[in-house]
This record gives sequence, structure tokens and C-alpha cells, in this order.
Amino acid sequence: MYYFGYKAKNVSTFVVQYAINLCILMKNKIILFITGCFTLLLASCLDSDDSSTVSAPRDAQISSFSLSHDSIAGLSKVKFTIDQLNGQIFNKDSMPYGTKVGKVICNMTYRSSALTAAITQDAYPDSMFYWKEGDSIDFSKPVKIVVTALDRVMTKTYTAKVNIRQVNPDSMLWTLYASNPIPETIREQKVVVYPYNNTDAYFMYVKTNSSYKLYYSALSDAANWNELPLTGLTGDLLITQIALLDGYLYVPSESGMLYRSADGLNWMLANNAPSVKSVLGVLKEGREQIPLLATIVEQNGTLHFAGMDANQEWTIGEQVYAKFPVVNFATTQYANMYHSYLMAIGGRDKDNQLTNTVWATMNATDWVLLTNENRDYFEKKEGAILTRYDDKIFLAGGINAEGKASKEIHVSKDYGVTWTLQDSLKAFPSGYKARGFASVQVDTNNYMLIFGGKTSKNAESLNEIWRGRINRLSL
Repeated sequence: MYYFGYKAKNVSTFVVQYAINLCILMKNKIILFITGCFTLLLASCLDSDDSSTVSAPRDAQISSFSLSHDSIAGLSKVKFTIDQLNGQIFNKDSMPYGTKVGKVICNMTYRSSALTAAITQDAYPDSMFYWKEGDSIDFSKPVKIVVTALDRVMTKTYTAKVNIRQVNPDSMLWTLYASNPIPETIREQKVVVYPYNNTDAYFMYVKTNSSYKLYYSALSDAANWNELPLTGLTGDLLITQIALLDGYLYVPSESGMLYRSADGLNWMLANNAPSVKSVLGVLKEGREQIPLLATIVEQNGTLHFAGMDANQEWTIGEQVYAKFPVVNFATTQYANMYHSYLMAIGGRDKDNQLTNTVWATMNATDWVLLTNENRDYFEKKEGAILTRYDDKIFLAGGINAEGKASKEIHVSKDYGVTWTLQDSLKAFPSGYKARGFASVQVDTNNYMLIFGGKTSKNAESLNEIWRGRINRLSL
């Protein structure tokens, strides 16, 4: 483009070029300085006019957005995202479950001076008003905001909403994860986590009507199972008591024999074992504690607590106490204050009486009664489900003295001293059959998996897997 005979891209460029040429012709340093300052000032003014006064009247974008209300905790701190491309205003981090948002104060600013912001509330679809600073708007439902720029032509429409979590974070959602995963009629079963092909997997040992079999699945896919060859397991085994110590699996028989396996597939009798009547579980390593297999053994017609270390060295402890369970108990391992503990609940004592007591040990040879004998936190039962979950101890199901199965869930926050019956937030759904003698595992995604179980003591095991998780543990 030409200005007074000079070629330049725009007016600003022309002024600069003209001033320089003038200075060269005059060859005067003072004039050069004055002219240069004038040139810069003029160019700056021209650039300013180009960048602001032209674009501002047509800018209808919202640049900031917030809500507040004295009675809604945390609302003023909620960060809202403004999606300029799609015209959406929302909070990425949802507010807590149960938050009620009605009429609240709305604050907005614009990228430049806008003329109006027309508000339409879904809560009041037939009303529309023009917003001003400090106005209250009902955000119980989405709100439509139409911003008009100063040129009265350019508009931009936004939909603003407050996201609130729609599920209770403390509720537990249960689903039937797998139905008939094992092609067998199952009398008893036990699921443990054990390495297969150098990767941890679920091993399910099942007792059928005629033999023992082994199935495995990936930890990430417990719905699909494959059979593995199994040798060395015969007789009347107490397979619900299979336990893992230092890479070896152990299982007792009703006749007092103790079997051992280094790979989970091939089994043989353990060396130098006493007459083992029950395997209570495993104490893991803790402060000044070595891993131990906790058992009940028989010596000279008397039952004693006993512990076996990883070298198959045995330590015999005290005689088994009255009311201490010797069969059909539930056990779980937990840690507290750098120490390892093993807990046993319910089952039948040496006089074949059902119990509802809770016991714990740190050394496998001495056990301590945790519950007050005068308090019945739950009924006497056998075959309950017991596991560590959500930093608490969960006790579920079991079969009582009348042979009736339960689906109640009790939780202890103080490692078994007191127990609370859980309400509907964590209860099993209607499709879940009351049961006992199920296996339980908690996976790395905070799912609790319940394998099988019986609706009565002499019934076949249910061929199904249920899975549940507390909602907040999925976040």
C-alpha cells in the first residue's frame, strides 16, 4: 500500500520509514533524537488502537466464574472450568455426595466490557432476567447464560452447572461377578493367592464328590478359570485351612497329617510334624517377629497351641483354652504398630460348642481373648467370612446353631475388641444368598471378592463369585 508515494504495509510502518528518511536527509543528531521519540510514540498509539478498541466491542466471553453461599460449606472454594469452545461452565471436582445447591450468589467477569448477561434457570424455565453483580441464581439445575457484547451483535451462550457426586462414598456396591466359573460340583473350596508362571494368581482348591482339584485364574480376571494338575492330596483334608508360609502351602488332614507343597501342584507330607489338628493361619513378619504357621496340635491326648517357622522348626505352647475354636473358625492376619497379629473368630471349641469370641496372637503359642465375655456383638456361628478391608476388620455371614446362614456384616475399628452391625450402605443385595464357609480375597483395586460358600453346613458350595467395593475406594 502506498502512503504519499511511499510503499508500506500499514500507517505505522510508513511513519517509521518517513522519520528515518527525514533524519538521514537532515543529518542532525538532535532532530534525529526528537523525531525518533515522536515516531515511537505515534507507532505505539497506532498499535494500541489496532489491538484493543477494534476487538473489545465484539468480545462476549466470560473470563471468570464463581459461586458462594454462607450455608453451603466449601462452595466459595470450588474451582469452575470455563470451556470457551463448547460453552460449558462446570466444576471438574464434584462436590460431596448429599450437597444441596439452590439459590446462590453468582460472580462473573468478562474478557472485555460486555453489555448484558441474560439468565435462564432450568429450575424456573419460564423466567429470564438480566444478571448484575451479587445476584442469586438457582443452581439446583443447569443455568443458561447468554452474554451480549458491546456491539449488540456478538453473543455467546454458556450452560453452567454444579457437579455433585451422585453416589454415597461410604456405600458398598455388590455385584455377581461370575456364575458357575468352575465346571464341578463343589463340596468344599479354598482360594489363596499364589505365584504361577512367575505371576501371582488365584488358586482355588476344590473338594468334589470323589477327589481334589485345582483351578487358577489371573488376579485381574477372576471370572475365568483353568484347571491345573494336582497330585499328592488324598484322604479327608481340611482344605478350608490351606495357608501360605514362606512360599510353601500347608494343609492338615482330619487324621492329624500335615501336607506341604512348594508349587501348589505337587504335595507331600511335611517333615517331623506333630499331629496337627488345625491350621489357624499365618503370622507374618513383624518387629522382632519371624513368620510362623499357627496351629493346634495334639500331644498325649491334649490339644496345644503350636507354631512352626520357615525351617519347619516347631514350638509347642499352652494348652488350648476353653471356648477357643478348634474347627470351622474364621481367621485373618493384620498389622498394628509394626507388629503382626493373627485373629480367630467363631467356630466350634474342643467340646463341639459354637462360639462368638474373638482371639488374637503375636507368637502362635499364646492367644488373648479380645471381646468382653459379657457382650454378644454377634451370634455364635461357624464358617464366617473374615478379612482386613478399608483399615478395618470385616466379619460377614456364617451359620448359627440352628443351621441358619447369615448375610449380616459386622465391622471392627479397634482390631476386634468391639463390633458394629453395618447398615444398608454396605449390606449384601437381595440376590446374594446368606452363606458360610466362603473364601475371601481383597484385590489391588480395593474389591472384596467372595468365592463360593454354603447356605447350610452340609450343602454343596455355591458355584459363584461376588465382588464389592466401597465407592470412595474407587476414587
